[in-house]
Amino acid sequence: MRLIDFNRSTSDLDAQLLLYLEDQPNNHPVTDLRVTDQRLELWHTAGRPLTLNQFRARVQQVPPTTSLFIPGTPPQRLYGYRLVPHQILFG
Repeated sequence: MRLIDFNRSTSDLDAQLLLYLEDQPNNHPVTDLRVTDQRLELWHTAGRPLTLNQFRARVQQVPPTTSLFIPGTPPQRLYGYRLVPHQILFG
């Protein structure tokens, strides 16, 4: 999924939705964003998850054609998300 696709599809959602990476049985909060090699990587560490509004503010200068990834070896490309109460789950 490209940043522009995510931004367009979430443009009318609640800006306070929390961002998580889907991983059963527990989901991981997206707490940091990093741009490397034409990738926007969604990082999870201990801490509060970013809101959709915080995500939008932090990616304003990122080219819209940048693809979303989960970091790793190799990085895993994200193809979508789903909505659950008060959360956006990337998976």
